[in-house]
Amino acid sequence: MGQRIFFGALLIIMLVGLIAADMWLSAYALADMGTSFGPVSSPRHWLIGLPFAVIAVTLVVAATFELGALCRAGGYRPVTAWAAFVGAGLVLLPWMQMQERLAPEHATWLKLGIPLELLWLMGGFIGTAIIVLGRRVTERATSSLAIALLMMVYIGLLGSFMLRVRCLDPAPAGAVLLAYTILTIKSSDIGAYFTGRAFGRRKLVPWLSPGKTVEGAVGAVVFAAGVGVLGMWLWGRFGTNLGDPPLNYPQAFVFGALMAITGHFGDLVESVIKRDVGSKDSGVVVPAFGGLLDVLDSLLIASPFAWLMLTIVAGMR
Repeated sequence: MGQRIFFGALLIIMLVGLIAADMWLSAYALADMGTSFGPVSSPRHWLIGLPFAVIAVTLVVAATFELGALCRAGGYRPVTAWAAFVGAGLVLLPWMQMQERLAPEHATWLKLGIPLELLWLMGGFIGTAIIVLGRRVTERATSSLAIALLMMVYIGLLGSFMLRVRCLDPAPAGAVLLAYTILTIKSSDIGAYFTGRAFGRRKLVPWLSPGKTVEGAVGAVVFAAGVGVLGMWLWGRFGTNLGDPPLNYPQAFVFGALMAITGHFGDLVESVIKRDVGSKDSGVVVPAFGGLLDVLDSLLIASPFAWLMLTIVAGMR
């Protein structure tokens, strides 16, 4: 437990450092713009959200290769490198689209009239088909196509919503909003872990994840809902330079509960994949936690719901 707490705290410190860098660069870039959106006279707009964009692409590529290794261990033949390339493009698109909104005089892709994600995914699948055909082997060709598409959508497309949350506001508040989302999602893991250890009796899904309990799931929801409310209180109390909190307290409570439920579901999705290939952890990259996917699993499923709630309920665009 001590090792888990230590490395968990280390990850939080790294996140805080990333937020600080993103906030500083965003403030620096916006200093002479006068507004968050609209025609931009400064060439520095590309610095906005850049730290999170770089980290997001790095994590998506690394996680794709990790999933590819898992699938190979299970006897499959995934098209990993190509899937990682497509996934990197998918996760980078929200940042690129934000740049076009910041500098509309250079906006070209937004005028196509079709979602870029759809075009990129289409190209990704066609490229996968070409690679599989180039192998000139029919054995496991279907699984190769399916797994490549799984990696593109599961890691690349779903992972892009973390950056979409950041890009809801190009100002430093956007970085804080993403940090709030990540911490709320991961706090459900903390709540589930400690509540399950202390009070866990009834198995939640014994056929898939024997360690998860009903009591742990309840603790995850309660803890994440509390963190969601606390985050908005701290925003209103100390974040006056960030603008008004995007959620009121009831909305923040629902947000936290939703992050816990969807994050728990994300953990189960990854468990299905790991059980299929006969692995307990997705890797050994993160001490005491396992692989990157073991850390990102809840974020991948929960972040699209976070983006939906922030856009629909909070009215952010």
